[in-house]
Amino acid sequence: MAGLAKGNNPLQQWHHLFVASANSRNGEAQAHMQQLLREGLPDRKQENWKYTSLDTLSRYEFVSPGLALPGRDVRDGLGLPMDAVCVVLVNGRYAPALSDDPGASGFRLQWQNHPGGVPDAIQPEVFLHLTESMAPGVLHIEVPPERITDKPLVVMHISMSDEGNSRDTLPVSHTRCHLTLGRNSKATIIEYFASQHSHPHFTGARLSVVAGENSELHHFKLGFENPQACHFSHNDFWVNQDCRVFSNNYLLGGQLVRHHTSARIDGENTTVRLNSLALPVGREVCDSRTWLAHNKGYGNSRQLHKMIVQDNGRAVFNGQITVAPHAIKTDGQMTNNNLLIGRLAEVDTKPQLEIYADDVKCSHGATVGRIDDEQLFYLQARGISRSAARRMIIYAFAAELTDTIGDESLRNIVLERIGLRLPEGGQL
Repeated sequence: MAGLAKGNNPLQQWHHLFVASANSRNGEAQAHMQQLLREGLPDRKQENWKYTSLDTLSRYEFVSPGLALPGRDVRDGLGLPMDAVCVVLVNGRYAPALSDDPGASGFRLQWQNHPGGVPDAIQPEVFLHLTESMAPGVLHIEVPPERITDKPLVVMHISMSDEGNSRDTLPVSHTRCHLTLGRNSKATIIEYFASQHSHPHFTGARLSVVAGENSELHHFKLGFENPQACHFSHNDFWVNQDCRVFSNNYLLGGQLVRHHTSARIDGENTTVRLNSLALPVGREVCDSRTWLAHNKGYGNSRQLHKMIVQDNGRAVFNGQITVAPHAIKTDGQMTNNNLLIGRLAEVDTKPQLEIYADDVKCSHGATVGRIDDEQLFYLQARGISRSAARRMIIYAFAAELTDTIGDESLRNIVLERIGLRLPEGGQL
């Protein structure tokens, strides 16, 4: 228990859960847990946690979620209404009985019963060590070289717990996936996080992706967990020569959400898009972070991150682009636009650039604003109610990140989720 801060209750509970798990006999899992104990739980005195409090976690007793599987009806009820291959993980464990056969669509799956054998994190931090130490296994997904998959693969993460759990307990699940794209391959992957019940729960997740030469990946993350969920996740992308990687994250659920996206561009002539949309309501907190390293020249990257903050919600964005020496002809842009709805809504944003090479073109920017009264007046003058006008403006603000979704079914799913998080009437 060395390294535990006095009274650091969540850290102690995580350690007890780890000792009671099979992972305690795995060397790599032990190393991650020891690193977690050495670093301790961060507080707001640390720069990276200045605007995100973890006090919420101290209110709960952390428990294991159990090993029971839901019925097929639960999977069908939570599933996405779209033409796709669906594989299911329940509380971080692969559930073949609830999953489709991905082979015919060009994907290969392998479940590894203990964590390990995957790349180290690009930007490790405390909650990544927690997930790597506690995840019951790794779902390896492979797209063979020269293969263009004919359907999207939905990786459905279901968090479920005993309905008898009290509101003071927090079932803990950790899920781990690793995707390998072969040379000249192309695939669409959808991470979908859902809650079986309305009870509080804790999700830790990590997706790592190695994109082979001249491959193309379209990645979507749908964070659709219940309003009581706590969600901490990490996506890592290794981008090689001539690759095209498009990652879109829709963080639309959870009382405390912190999502990291990290990417390393390790080959020339690459295209990378990292986008996100968050919509915290009530007293929710959504913290989104990106870190992108241009390690080779002739790379093109664009980032667009939008936050729509309602009520007493808080959004945090921190993004960094780093251009290595000799990464000439790099073209990188990062934009964070924020819309505040409500007098107590808050957003904290910090885009950053670190450039160590000449002959590059990089920029970053951030905006924070409220709904324009002139826009409201224009719509109301045409017979549209004030509430409906505000909803139209919000949808228009989000459209830059929703209209680009090529699959109409997926686009409608995201739009419906946004609508559920907006009040039907009254003051927005």
